[in-house]
Amino acid sequence: MKKILIVEDDIDIAELERDYFEAAGFAATIETDGRRGQEAALTGGYDLVVLDLMLPG
Repeated sequence: MKKILIVEDDIDIAELERDYFEAAGFAATIETDGRRGQEAALTGGYDLVVLDLMLPG
């Protein structure tokens, strides 16, 4: 199963994206903080990262 990392500070948007990707057969993980998202992206073996470009910090 392909893994997707969602880095999004708005939890409602992140959960909507996660639900969409999981319904399509992907394993999706949410990180709401840029630093944790960066660490997860570098170490988590994700196939795709969906990044909020307006992420604070």
